[in-house]
Amino acid sequence: MIDADSGEIIFMPKKQFFLCLALCLALTACGGSSDTGGTERPMPVRLVRAEKRDVPRILETVGNVEAFSSVQVKSQVGGQIVEAPIVAGQEVKSKSLLFRLDPRPFDAAVAEAQASLARNQALLEKARQDLARYTTLVKQDVISREAFDLVATAEKTIRADIERDQASLQTAQLNREFSEIRAPIDGKLGDILVRLGNVIKANDERTLVVINSLRPAEVQFTVTERRLPDLLEIIRKGSLPVEVLPEGDKGSPVTGEVTAVNNTVDRSTGSIRLHALFPNEDNRLWPGQFVRVNLILTTIKDAVVLPEKAVQEGISGPYVYIASPDDKAGAGRYRVKPTSVVTEAGPSGLVVINSGVSVGDIVVAEGQLGLAPGSLAADMGERSSQEKN
Repeated sequence: MIDADSGEIIFMPKKQFFLCLALCLALTACGGSSDTGGTERPMPVRLVRAEKRDVPRILETVGNVEAFSSVQVKSQVGGQIVEAPIVAGQEVKSKSLLFRLDPRPFDAAVAEAQASLARNQALLEKARQDLARYTTLVKQDVISREAFDLVATAEKTIRADIERDQASLQTAQLNREFSEIRAPIDGKLGDILVRLGNVIKANDERTLVVINSLRPAEVQFTVTERRLPDLLEIIRKGSLPVEVLPEGDKGSPVTGEVTAVNNTVDRSTGSIRLHALFPNEDNRLWPGQFVRVNLILTTIKDAVVLPEKAVQEGISGPYVYIASPDDKAGAGRYRVKPTSVVTEAGPSGLVVINSGVSVGDIVVAEGQLGLAPGSLAADMGERSSQEKN
């Protein structure tokens, strides 16, 4: 060290030197001044005021979007595809033409059935005339009963042939109709699995195209069986609203309603499946999509809410730092006190405080790490919990 009077360098033992250094640091610390001119330096924090609002009590789960109707289109008759005026991904209306088979074999079958029917109708007219004449003759004992029976049988046979021809004609006409394969429902086409010129067989197992109905859309999800009594009670009293948000969707949730509860609890998982319908006018829900599901069970009236990050976890449970203005320390200075709270989940970014905090209380939302009971805190900008969120 340097002597203050002579300016000479004086050497001292290491132990004595470090003791002196520690004493100097302590004196420096004690002599420092705070922002307010006192000896205590406030910790910078962010504050919020506890607010009151109506909060929905939500049950969160996950689910999958299902097509309300899904049809695998197959051919009921065989033939060569001569027309396919569709493309993959196209939206179609019910009865829209999807495929047309070569109509010539079906037209020929219809013509053949019509010709056979016309022939037998002509024969029936002749048989009826013969039957009328033979009826008169048998009454006059001009002919034998056996000859009359032969004519009567012939007339019945021709009538049966006509009925068979009528059925054959209906079948031929139906097959002709089936040669034009049309959409059975409104929906969106998937991949086209056959092409122009392909030959398909009658009642072929091959799927030609899949049509999925997108509007409305159905979402299926599961909840634990212990929730079942509450859900059934809500449904019994009225509707059970549900919100879903597809994975990666940054928009607002899509709102729908639970329409069905499965009739069996899954023994292996202890859960039960629910079905919800959504209008899906904007096609935000897509079959097979993963979605986050929020069931709105009830609404908590006049709930006290705070930002989630205002609540800390301690050994004895959750707590918050309540801040009270300290006028002696200066404007914007607060004394903080930890207070135990009882909470439950609230809307995104918020938590419901069931006890421990009242509406209007000022609570530390950021900067709790450096705080202790009775610490002095400096407000870095007080905001409401809604603004913080």
